[in-house]
Amino acid sequence: MKPLLLRSLLAVAAGAAATGAMTYLPIYLVDRGEGAKITTIYRGTDGWYNARDKTFGVAWSNLQLIDQPLTSPLTEGELPAWAEPPAPPHPEGPLLRIGTLASGWPLPAIRARWTITSLDRNFPVPAELDDQDTSIYYAAEDFTKGNRGGGPDEVAILWSGALANFAIYAAAAWVLLGVRARLVIRREAAAPAR
Repeated sequence: MKPLLLRSLLAVAAGAAATGAMTYLPIYLVDRGEGAKITTIYRGTDGWYNARDKTFGVAWSNLQLIDQPLTSPLTEGELPAWAEPPAPPHPEGPLLRIGTLASGWPLPAIRARWTITSLDRNFPVPAELDDQDTSIYYAAEDFTKGNRGGGPDEVAILWSGALANFAIYAAAAWVLLGVRARLVIRREAAAPAR
């Protein structure tokens, strides 16, 4: 097999393996977040309480719909694309909560979402109360074991992040394999001179 083709195949394999590892490994390593910050965001006539937390490779967004709609549409407050609330109409329920966990490094590559419309489920907690550093851990635990809220309602690949991560890791592997090949060539060239 030609060295360039072998190097390319190894770089692709390493990029895929590293992307998979750096997408799922951070979820298993979550201990606590940095502490959720609560803000209010507006999308159209809907206001949402939003609690956000993060730790290495994992981010959490907890939205809670505010009962009283606005009289005129407004878009205010920053959210990452993976955490944006769905467009209306919203599911019926006394307390609509949407918890979203994103994982991947350096960019989020997967998203897990919990949509709660009932007071029967206590995870995720209402966003206005989510000011601790434990919800991100509970979300990671529920994603992996499903023993807190029964697991997420939806899991999706964030293709732009997954492909960007793959490109970064494959390029790094390509460079490292090239450096290794140069060192081997130099060592082999220097060996007969001894």
